[in-house]
Amino acid sequence: MKLFTTSYIYFLILLFLAPTLNLFADNSYPRRVVSLSPSITEIIYGLGAGDKVVGVTMYSDFPPEVKDIQKIGGWVNPNLEMILNLKPDLVIMLTDQDKIFGDKIRALGLKTLAVDSNPSTSHITRSISIIGSELGRKEQSSKLNKEINSVITEIQSEIANITPKKVLCVIGRNPGTLDDIYAVGNTSYINELITLSGGVNVIKKERTALKISKESIFALDPDIIIEINHDKTDKEKEVKEIWSALSEAKAIENNQLKIISSSAILHPSQRIVDGLKELVKIIHPEV
Repeated sequence: MKLFTTSYIYFLILLFLAPTLNLFADNSYPRRVVSLSPSITEIIYGLGAGDKVVGVTMYSDFPPEVKDIQKIGGWVNPNLEMILNLKPDLVIMLTDQDKIFGDKIRALGLKTLAVDSNPSTSHITRSISIIGSELGRKEQSSKLNKEINSVITEIQSEIANITPKKVLCVIGRNPGTLDDIYAVGNTSYINELITLSGGVNVIKKERTALKISKESIFALDPDIIIEINHDKTDKEKEVKEIWSALSEAKAIENNQLKIISSSAILHPSQRIVDGLKELVKIIHPEV
């Protein structure tokens, strides 16, 4: 009796070549994904699964490749018909979005995944793990989370013996004026980043953001004023001219008005490491 039949030999050859030929690839993971949040889009790309993304919101701007992906509307008003036409096998959203229109999307027969809307660093790493598991990228998600935790630990070590500086972080105002200033409150994700970067938020109210008057800035007395100007409503030179109206405020007088135009600090994804590094340079340039 022959030890191996010809067909069995062919089977062994295929078995050994399978990883190279991708013959036994697991097709159980989603292959067409719609992302309903910029942070989710960034996480998917960070996991190396950007090729799965077929639809994003109009606010997704990173990485640059997303500019060529179908836009399906805004954060609170996605076009459900457009989403359905993309034939996704998974729609990923935030829990706050799920409360608004999750049932409508599921009623279309589409599978959904909701990750926590609370954008703290611990929730970000958890969202990365959840999305990584769902997309078959567990190893990549673990690597991303290790990198995030490593950067945070390193920064905490660098600023451990440094006196924190008082920070006012402005996330909005009327273009061309200092009217209707909106500042980061102490329950905001950005508040946590300020703390991790060796700063102290001068706004103590338990709000994610609140409107303040320009006159109140004198009483708040920040060492540094950070304006997040991602949409570049006013150019940097114009921003400084606008704030010169408060030339007697300590931060302005000491040339400590800092402008951030990157979206890294705004979107709670693995890019928080870039946001943290930028904040540390602003708050503690001596580090």
